[in-house]
Amino acid sequence: MDAVDPPLVLVTARRGWGLDMLDRRATCPRRTVSVRIATVPLVTSLLESELRDLLATRLEVLEPGLSLVRCEFSLRDAPLGTRGRIDILARDRHGLWVIIELKRERSSSRQALHEIAKYAELLQRDKQLAPDRIRALVVSTDWSELLVPVSNMARDWSHDLRGYELHVGVDGRLSADRVALLPESPERYITPVHGIYLYASPRERDRGWRQIRQIAAEVGATNLLAADFDRVGALNAVVAHYGLYLGIGTVEPADVDLEPAEDECSSDPCATGHPAEYRALCGINARVRCVDVESAYPGLLGNLLADPDWEVTGYRGTGAFAGTNGVHEERDWLRMLSGNDRGDGQVTFVGSANPRIATRWRSFVEQAMNSLGGNPEWETLVRAWLERVARQPGDVDVTLRVYNPCDLVQTIVHGWPDELDRWQPGVIATAEFADGTRSVVQGMLCADGYGAPGLLDMVHVVYRDPIKWMTTRYGGVTWEYDQGLLGLLGLRHVLLEIVGDGPEFPAPEDERGLWLVEDGQSMRVSSDDPEKFTAAWQSLCYNGNLMTLRGFLAAHRHEVDALRVEYLSCMDVRR
Repeated sequence: MDAVDPPLVLVTARRGWGLDMLDRRATCPRRTVSVRIATVPLVTSLLESELRDLLATRLEVLEPGLSLVRCEFSLRDAPLGTRGRIDILARDRHGLWVIIELKRERSSSRQALHEIAKYAELLQRDKQLAPDRIRALVVSTDWSELLVPVSNMARDWSHDLRGYELHVGVDGRLSADRVALLPESPERYITPVHGIYLYASPRERDRGWRQIRQIAAEVGATNLLAADFDRVGALNAVVAHYGLYLGIGTVEPADVDLEPAEDECSSDPCATGHPAEYRALCGINARVRCVDVESAYPGLLGNLLADPDWEVTGYRGTGAFAGTNGVHEERDWLRMLSGNDRGDGQVTFVGSANPRIATRWRSFVEQAMNSLGGNPEWETLVRAWLERVARQPGDVDVTLRVYNPCDLVQTIVHGWPDELDRWQPGVIATAEFADGTRSVVQGMLCADGYGAPGLLDMVHVVYRDPIKWMTTRYGGVTWEYDQGLLGLLGLRHVLLEIVGDGPEFPAPEDERGLWLVEDGQSMRVSSDDPEKFTAAWQSLCYNGNLMTLRGFLAAHRHEVDALRVEYLSCMDVRR
């Protein structure tokens, strides 16, 4: 160390630093300590055992109310073939057991977390305690190697974990400061706050990108991701042929003014869900120079990719999404802008997880539920299925794909009849269990029987006319109307499940499960109970066949065709 060398001090004491420090009831071993402190600071010259004995007599410097149980508390588990000794075992003022692990030097501090985790597990087994009855304190004179790993472990560990920096004066006095552990590093991701900027030439687009970067930096949005897309067909249909699709990455709220301008649309859901990013986008839109600015949302870029008249030609980004960081590939950029792996668009979700990896599983379920927003039936059913598979023993590999447009009229206008599979809502999920069995689930819209005639009239009741439907789409509230329309038509969301373990899947002997919502609660009916299963199945059948959405629309073909013609005549839809 660079500190000035302290004077030479010779200390001789019995089990500590003087009789005034001696607690005769303490169970630390008695010994005579002779310490010579020469040309290094006093704190680095003490042996770890000497610091331990000194600390054991002054536990109140860590926390008031700590009482010593024993130093060098021995633990062993013969079946596991392991053992250990806790530096100091104490009880706190609430009666909890406290493991105190003491480290003196940087070189030994790296062992701390291994020992803490081992001792907590052994103590929990030895005394048959719940995890919340055990705490742990890491005490060290040097935190340069401890701060990062202890911070990480404290966030995810089931036991309370804290850190203290210990100070020993030349006179033997102890003091300790609680270490402020590092906060969790915020995730950098592309939020649902998107925008589209159209330009007359590639050169103008490049200039526009530089301008967007400058404005974004000024308003605190340093993480941007954009896709270039060019018009390659039907050129006369649009004025500007070169577009920039922009997604705003996470913004620290302190970096941007959150007070919206009076002329900004506060009804946008992003204004409340992502206020800092939304404010940044408003700042960009107010100053950017281009042919046109259009609103966008997660999933729209996927529509551009599917449109033969447009072609995505490249990606560019700043900050965490700079193209030169070498971390991501082109498919990652598309995934981030689509929001499919986070469910941000509340339309599409694609992801996989293992419920044994608890932290990722919680995020996976939350993101899946985001994608099912506006669809309470599927949200209830998919959550119930995920909870069921998570209860199975061992590792479970779960994959889930959701398409949840919550817009039956859009499905008909864009998908009927040839592309219905692409546009109709659907859920595909699989769970591979440790014993080799698997569950495969398909979610779909089914009808309660044939359904009453008057499909076109029902649509008019809900939307009045195509303009009303378009208005709800631009306002992002179509899902509220869609639920009413499905109810009038007798359409409901269901999950069909097959569970089996044979080499040929599915097989006749495999179990079938039918998931329905009754009175707001999920209900699973199994083919292992033939009577109940048959009754539930027949409620979704017409003439013995399952009445899927395709079958329902086919049964009302003339009204569906009339609806499609009416809406196409009022809007510019290019399939």
